[in-house]
Amino acid sequence: MPTEPYVKRNPGDLITAEDWNKAQALIKDDISGQITSAIGGIKLVPEAENARKLENKTADDLKKEILDLVFQTLPTRTGYKRLFKRLPADKKPNVIKHELGAMPLVDLYQLDKFNAVCSEDGEKSLSEDTLFYLYHTSEKRITFTPQGGARTPVDNEPTDGTPAFRIAFSDMLALYKVQYNDNSSLDNLETEFWEAFFAAPNDEFLDDDYCRSPWFDKCCGDQRTVGELKQKGEWDDIWFKVVPYKTINHTTKEDLENRTVPAPASAPDAGTTPVGVEVLHYDHNTLGIRTLGTTEIPVMVLLKV
Repeated sequence: MPTEPYVKRNPGDLITAEDWNKAQALIKDDISGQITSAIGGIKLVPEAENARKLENKTADDLKKEILDLVFQTLPTRTGYKRLFKRLPADKKPNVIKHELGAMPLVDLYQLDKFNAVCSEDGEKSLSEDTLFYLYHTSEKRITFTPQGGARTPVDNEPTDGTPAFRIAFSDMLALYKVQYNDNSSLDNLETEFWEAFFAAPNDEFLDDDYCRSPWFDKCCGDQRTVGELKQKGEWDDIWFKVVPYKTINHTTKEDLENRTVPAPASAPDAGTTPVGVEVLHYDHNTLGIRTLGTTEIPVMVLLKV
């Protein structure tokens, strides 16, 4: 496309130094104007803005996710194990293959049974022997009314300010390596969690030992997804309840009569003293735990080297 010359001259005209200097100034101004105009015409498209993020997450979002993952992964590292076991009433040791390569410190906490309103397919029931429970923050107290019976309030969390026995459901999913994404349904996720939780090295527990709350049951029935729960701010309000507690129990000589190893000389005489448990280190990768009483005991076992 033809353009006008910066300094117009006809054939045969004399080009002076003044003409040359003027042409250079006009060229410089023209180039500067074109650059300014081009920069002003650039628009930041949405894709370019999203390039500053990863999967539409900001740097702060990513940092929080990474730190959360680190804290969730720490308990799974070699050298520390948390197990849920059943100590049978027949005094036979529950043998644990921990594969820690050393004789670990063993700490035991008995699992307390608690009342819970369980729900399955909309049918509610009151359980007095629950060990593991899934519920929502909105259900700190649930009132259960049996057919023809009196209203019974059940507290999932204490009302006197005492900290609740609860672990975030998302932390439990990470601990047992249950994979999910925003499209995963809570119903399928619950099934996969219980399968992972009751798999080795944990023991299997009875169906009556665990259940879910009415909120959880309805949410599963509605096929709500993780993404939907996150959008409504409910994902971080789902809890796994378990009540471990520790007592100091002295074992009597009478309780030790069926031992396979000699009884300690310091064992107290029989009486009202509660019975205890016994830990046996077979080798650097195997140990046994048994109750010296006559009833089965559910326990949480902590192993550390």
